[in-house]
Amino acid sequence: MTAVSGGCGAPEFEYVKNADDGVYFKVPNGWQRLTHEEMDGLLSGEDPESAAAAARRERIWSVGYDGDDSAQPLHLFLGLGDEPFVYVMVRRLSEAEVNAVSLNGARDLLFPITPQAREDNAQNPIFQGFELISDEVLAAESGVRGARTVFNYSPGGGALQTFVQTVYVDDVGGRLYQFILRCSATCYRLRAADLDAVVQSFTVRSPR
Repeated sequence: MTAVSGGCGAPEFEYVKNADDGVYFKVPNGWQRLTHEEMDGLLSGEDPESAAAAARRERIWSVGYDGDDSAQPLHLFLGLGDEPFVYVMVRRLSEAEVNAVSLNGARDLLFPITPQAREDNAQNPIFQGFELISDEVLAAESGVRGARTVFNYSPGGGALQTFVQTVYVDDVGGRLYQFILRCSATCYRLRAADLDAVVQSFTVRSPR
């Protein structure tokens, strides 16, 4: 994975790419980068030195970018203020997984979004205050299908947060892609245009 900045003076964005998996996006310059190990430690709850963590590194690439100077993986779910957070993940799928994965399954990978997933997590204190803002199926191209969902949650009963999630399933290249931008609902309302530029920058090109 490499980050590229160009032009004279301080660049407005940092351009991030993982060419091996065909993923590209940009974040505002100055956001703090969090490694796969840091993000995986939060999401899996396992020791980064464990065999399970090593196996995940073979099939999962992930990175976080935090607009808060005090960057921490937990800001994926709930920030301390109004600074945004971006999380990007690529999972290399087995043939069986490619045949089984659905867009609904991809939507619910990290957050319960579909009605059934929300019902299954109704008692989970993290996932409270759900509001669906928009959900669209993205145009399929060359075996890649996707969806973008904008929704609110109040994690743990805290301040309302807005999430923008884009998922793609590459049936030919055998990969699942996930992009999540989180900001407080107030932050998202006030900075929607700028944050949308980050969301729209997320591009998937099958590495096959």
